[in-house]
Amino acid sequence: MAIAVINEKVEVFKKSIIDIVEVLNKTDESILYVKPSEKEWSVMQIVSHVLEAVDFWLVDLEALLIVPGAKWGRNHEHVRRLAAVDENVVAQLKKEDVIEALQNLIPRVETTLAKVKEEDLEKTAPSYNPNFDGKTLTFLIDHLIIKHVVGHHDQIVRHLAKVQ
Repeated sequence: MAIAVINEKVEVFKKSIIDIVEVLNKTDESILYVKPSEKEWSVMQIVSHVLEAVDFWLVDLEALLIVPGAKWGRNHEHVRRLAAVDENVVAQLKKEDVIEALQNLIPRVETTLAKVKEEDLEKTAPSYNPNFDGKTLTFLIDHLIIKHVVGHHDQIVRHLAKVQ
């Protein structure tokens, strides 16, 4: 059962990454750095966030598989999260590089999720983020990796509609 569920999650993740890459490929690179408003991220900031966030959550997931019940997570003020969307950092990113990095997330997610056993899915652990405290590994996988990327694809599409 876990294998089928995990494979389904991997397919949803792959499709979202492929969809993001397709949008990036169709968009002039200069547009990717335009913020729809002062309070909204540019597409490149969103992509940088996706790259950093997926990496962060995969590392936490792998650690929880080794040390079940350990405290995990972060809040919105985590330094790596903030650095990933800093405009000076994002300005240095190149479209071709982020596309490659996004594509490289697919085998990374496949490899990490392949380590998850059915009995792992319902394990819980305390979190540094009170909103995630006591959540299962299923929550971490579904909401912080899979649905997070799906949501950011939709955000990218909405943002591009505002700036093009």
